[in-house]
Amino acid sequence: MTTQAWYRDDSDDKLYESHVKDPPHYLTAQEVFERSGVQLSKVKQCDDPDVQANLRKEGGYNHFDWLEISRELMPDFDQQLKKYYAEHLHKDHEIRLITKGSAYFEIRDFEDRWIRLHVQRCDLIQLPLGIYHRLTLDKQNYVKMLRLFAEVPKWESVNRPHADAHPARLEYLNTIPTGKIKA
Repeated sequence: MTTQAWYRDDSDDKLYESHVKDPPHYLTAQEVFERSGVQLSKVKQCDDPDVQANLRKEGGYNHFDWLEISRELMPDFDQQLKKYYAEHLHKDHEIRLITKGSAYFEIRDFEDRWIRLHVQRCDLIQLPLGIYHRLTLDKQNYVKMLRLFAEVPKWESVNRPHADAHPARLEYLNTIPTGKIKA
């Protein structure tokens, strides 16, 4: 099964719900890429350390760490989840392999609309630098992911609207195909 993706409704109630528009507008992985530059794929045997090491080697990811989000594991859970859900960007590419649980990544498309991605075990998501995005949990209330980096991460999140003129955002906007609305 591939990552589920759809255009999100405008409600901010109960973030753990699916928030599918009425009528629904589901997207394939190819459509997500064409509308945002985000790449989605599946990794077989994603919890195998050799598979993970090969993924790091093939992608040129010299650094990695793990992020596990749950109320039981994080004493500041509510505060951290609020931080992850604030619309932001990074000046680095964001590569995540979900190894347990599930969550919602939300990304802005080229026309500044929210696409909701329901990432689950063995999903690999690759966000280009400068794309606005956010993360929240689904009803499982738990996710574990391998985070991959080409260089030592600087962990610099820039929240919107302060990031609109950030060099990473401007670089991302330059990747938008001709004829698309630039946000």
